[in-house]
Amino acid sequence: MSEWKEYYLSELGALSRGKSKHRPRWSEHLYGGKYPFIQTGEITAVNKYIDKYSQTYSEAGLAQSKLWEKGTLCITIAANIAEIAILKFPACFPDSILGFVPDKEKANLDFTFYTLKHFQSRLKQLAIGSVQDNINVGTFLNIKFGVPSVAEQKQIADVLSCLDAKIENLRRQNETLEAIAQTLFKHWFIDFEFPDADGKPYKSSGGEMVDSAIGDIPEGWRVEKFSSFFALLNGGTPKTSIPEYWGGNIKWLSVKDITQNHNQFILDTEKTITDKGVQKSAAKLLPKYTTVVSARGTVGSYCLLSEEMAISQSIFGVYPKSGSQIFFAHLLMSSLIQILKTQAYGSVFDTVTASTFNELNILIPKLNIIKDFEVKIVSVFDKQLLNKYQIQTLTKIRDALLPKLMSGQLRIEE
Repeated sequence: MSEWKEYYLSELGALSRGKSKHRPRWSEHLYGGKYPFIQTGEITAVNKYIDKYSQTYSEAGLAQSKLWEKGTLCITIAANIAEIAILKFPACFPDSILGFVPDKEKANLDFTFYTLKHFQSRLKQLAIGSVQDNINVGTFLNIKFGVPSVAEQKQIADVLSCLDAKIENLRRQNETLEAIAQTLFKHWFIDFEFPDADGKPYKSSGGEMVDSAIGDIPEGWRVEKFSSFFALLNGGTPKTSIPEYWGGNIKWLSVKDITQNHNQFILDTEKTITDKGVQKSAAKLLPKYTTVVSARGTVGSYCLLSEEMAISQSIFGVYPKSGSQIFFAHLLMSSLIQILKTQAYGSVFDTVTASTFNELNILIPKLNIIKDFEVKIVSVFDKQLLNKYQIQTLTKIRDALLPKLMSGQLRIEE
């Protein structure tokens, strides 16, 4: 460590706040142009790089803001504090975000990103107790960062960047696999273009359609209530005042866990419970591949269980009564989510109940068609789950290396 030196962040490059004098709901003329406008949520949502945006500034918007260059390191200082990401394109952002542009003679961009990741928990702690639980440019005048030569910075950053690139590639694979599954489901069960007996698309090849309560459907299909196909599983919460119910080896799923893993396999939960916690509460173990849906708070978030888990009472588990139809059932459930959300809106607490589910009408195809679909789609979900486990492993490796590399405890040549 003798060759490492300590610097304030502002000594390694240009650090300043974003700029935005107006709020969206007040000044519509500032929006809708060609200049990307990044907000704190878009930084929180990514692993390392900001590569998409949902809002833009017009020329008038740009005039009251500032366009930051590609490669700017963005640091949130309000709302989700100390979240960090790198711009992959020029963009504007508000004063709830700091922008840092490294001096290339002193600092490597990726190394600076990982340095701030290493200090992230400390930065969050500095925000606690401040007037509005935030940080600012002055916060970085209280912290010095250990920095080696630019050449060694690059070596360290290359190791960590390689891991992050593999993680990001796997995440993108899973997004593609999800799109494939949704597209195939729509093609077969909404557009009715499943293969007929001759392997031709059913509807466009003249397959017979019959009238039903929800419109024309293929002959032999039927409209049923939700409960005729799905088992609806309830959850429960052991008493938090009894320590022996908590901290066991049973994963216990909360709404927060689901929203953080929306539309994905879930591998881990923030909290766990014991066998006694299950015995002494309404909690029960739900089978692997159960689709779980949040019923309170953020209604309609959903994911798939990667193993047996327990759930809170704010969540419902949805599982087909025939266990051989799990992935068809998951995609069918996902197609019903928007209806559930509509049912919840306007209620006092945005809540859905068991009756909300059970009153839904669903379209049940012929059994042989479900089986054929399940055979085609199972490899997609198997690959998604494998990727998720690989992401978990790579993330643990990266997180274990990060503090050792960023403190100089572990050197690249080692």
